[in-house]
Amino acid sequence: MIKINLLGVAPPPSKMPSMGGPPAPIITQVVMFLGALIICFGIVGVLYKVWGSEHDRLAGELKKEKIRQTDLAAVKAQNESYQRQRDALETRYNTIQLLNTSRSGPVELLNSLGSVVDQTSDVYLYTMTPTGGRLQLKGQSGTVDSMASFMASLKNSGSFDDVQLEDFYEDDQHERVTYKFTLSCQFVTPTAGGTPAGGQPVGPGGLGAGPSGGPGGMRSVPTQVQQGLKRGL
Repeated sequence: MIKINLLGVAPPPSKMPSMGGPPAPIITQVVMFLGALIICFGIVGVLYKVWGSEHDRLAGELKKEKIRQTDLAAVKAQNESYQRQRDALETRYNTIQLLNTSRSGPVELLNSLGSVVDQTSDVYLYTMTPTGGRLQLKGQSGTVDSMASFMASLKNSGSFDDVQLEDFYEDDQHERVTYKFTLSCQFVTPTAGGTPAGGQPVGPGGLGAGPSGGPGGMRSVPTQVQQGLKRGL
C-alpha cells in the first residue's frame, strides 16, 4: 500500500534496533584478567620447576666430577711418588751394575796410582777426577823429564792404559819455574788381563798412538815435551 504525505513534512525517523548487545559488565573483565594471570603464573611455575630440576641434576654431576677430580689428583700424586721411587731404584741399580762391571775399587786404584807416583820424583798431583770412564789427573812437575817419566811409569805399570796428555804449560810464579799438566788415562781392572776397562787398543806407535801410529795423546804438545816423553818411554 502506497502512502502519500500531503502535509509536506518529513516524518520523524523511526528507531532502528541496535546491532550490538549491551557492554559486558566490569566483573567479567576482571575474571578474564585473573584467568590470564593464573595461566601465566602456571606456565612460569612449570618452567621454573623444569629448570630447577635441570639445575639440580647439573649441580649433582658437577659435585661428582669434583670428587672424581680429587681422586684423580690423589692417584696422580701417588703415581709421581712411585715414579720417583722407581727412578731412585733405577739409579741405584745402574750404579751397582757399573760397579759390578768394572770392579776396580778405590783402594786398588789409589794403591796403583801411589805406586807410580813413588817411582817418579818431583811430581805432585792435585786432583784425580773420573770423567766418562777415564781418570783425569792434574798436577805439576819440576822438569819436563820428570813429567814424561811419570807418564811412562803410568803406561808401563800395567794398571793404566791409554795415557793422554791434555794440557801442559810452564808456570813461573813465586820465582820458581814449574810445569803444570793435565792428563787422562784408563784404569785397568785386575781381572781384565791387561785390557783397559772400556778402553781402546793402543796403536803400534806407543803411548796413546793414533790410527797413523803417531802419538795420539800428544796433540798440541810442545816439541820438548814430546822429546822428553820419548826418552821416558
